[in-house]
Parts: sequence; structure tokens; C-alpha cells
Amino acid sequence: MATSSEHAEVQNGTEQATQTTNADQEPTISMEEQLKKALAERDEYREISIRKVAELENFRKRSEQERGELIAFGNHKLLLRLLPVLDDLQRAVENGKSSTDYKSLLEGIELVYNKTMQTFEEAGVKPMKSLGEMFDVKMHEALMQMPSEAPEGQILQEAQRGYLYGEKVLRHAKVIVSAGMPDNAGEQAA
Repeated sequence: MATSSEHAEVQNGTEQATQTTNADQEPTISMEEQLKKALAERDEYREISIRKVAELENFRKRSEQERGELIAFGNHKLLLRLLPVLDDLQRAVENGKSSTDYKSLLEGIELVYNKTMQTFEEAGVKPMKSLGEMFDVKMHEALMQMPSEAPEGQILQEAQRGYLYGEKVLRHAKVIVSAGMPDNAGEQAA
């Protein structure tokens, strides 16, 4: 016959087996619920992600359109400022065709030139000073070097004027740069 301690051990073993079986079943149910929950979260995040990508694409398109409109509006303002200059040029051409007074034609062209320069300066464009300056690759484009008495690298002639837009180069000045004194000229002077 089984003693009470043996009976207690058997009963404890049965309880443990029952607990183990119940414990095994609970995590299985809990895992299924966790899987369903994780899948639902995944679907929710996927929808959020798709919406955010669409919002970003719409923002990009809207920004691109606004940027294009701003550029067009900026060009519109500049073109409006240049129209009076174009009108003056047209009048100068018409007067030049009917008149033989070249002095007044030249004065008219100078007035148009000055008005054009004023319009550009109001827009932030100014001519670059190059003649007599030292060559700077950031500002100038050298067309050629020429021997001269000027120091090497000094700008002798300006073939095409350069312009600045604010502090940035709008167009590099095309220049002819001094190569310094020729070697044989220095020997002859000595």
C-alpha cells in the first residue's frame, strides 16, 4: 500500500503534469493571438507607409510646380523691366533708318545702353572690373598670354566683359594676360 508521502508525490506529479499540459496550451493560444496582432499591426503600418509615400510624392510634385512658377514669375519681372529698353532700341533703329545724323544715333544708342545697364544693376547684375587687375581663374577666362612690360598675370585687354550677379560670377571675363617681359628683351636691356 502506498504511504501518504508516496500518495502526495503521485498527486504532485499529476498536478505538475496537468500544469505542464495547461501551460503548453496557453502559450499556443497566446502565440496565435500574438501572430494575429502582429499581422494586423503589419497591415496597419503598411497602409500608413503607403499613405506617407503618396503624401511625399504629392509634396514633391507640388514643390516642383511652385518652383517652376517662381522661376517663371522672376523671369516675368525681369522681362517687364527690359521691355522699355527694347522699345528704345526699336526707336533708335527707326530713327537711324530715316536720319543721316550719326552723332544723334550714337547718343541714342548710348542712352539705351545706360538704361540697359541701370536695369541690370537694379536686378543685381554689375560689370566686373578686369583691365589692369591680376588674373583670377575664378573671375576670368584667359584667351591668350602676351609678352609685355606689365607684371606676369596682369590683365592687358578685355575681349569680353564679365558680370557678377551679387557676389557670384554670372559670366567670366574673357581676357588677354601679360606673360611678363620676354627673356631676350631683359638680356638686351642689361
